[in-house]
Amino acid sequence: MNEEVSHPREGGDPESCAKCEEYLAGWKRAQADYQNLKKESEREKAEFAKYANERLLSDLLPALDQFGLALRFIPDTATLPEEEKKKWNNWLTGIKAVATLWEQAAKSAGLERISTEGAFDPTKHEAVGEEEGEESGTIIRTMQDGWMLNGKVLRPSKVIISK
Repeated sequence: MNEEVSHPREGGDPESCAKCEEYLAGWKRAQADYQNLKKESEREKAEFAKYANERLLSDLLPALDQFGLALRFIPDTATLPEEEKKKWNNWLTGIKAVATLWEQAAKSAGLERISTEGAFDPTKHEAVGEEEGEESGTIIRTMQDGWMLNGKVLRPSKVIISK
């Protein structure tokens, strides 16, 4: 028995034509689902890579803090003899160059210092004290720098605000 199967569009069985359309629609849905899955997977992979170093960078923040603190207390060399002053100034130039390298490395890793200028923002700042001030709710001074990693707060800035 050798039956010829005619194509549904060539005047064949309408029921088999409907089945073909159903299978084609299912295949197209499966293809679309697969493409969506690929896109979602790529998005998740990129998100993971963006924050993969979060713990390492968080562990480095105290070193950045101490380096910044050391730069705040640079000794006055004005009263030193010229030869000693020159040595200290050369050393200081090197230290400032290292500070610049730390800042560049932090920036390239997606780290950025949280600004503490202006009004207190509880999503980025942690108030650790209050003092009398001119305008209530403004930041008077920074006790510890805060950092963001690719727009996400890694550590809030610890600030003193006016009351």
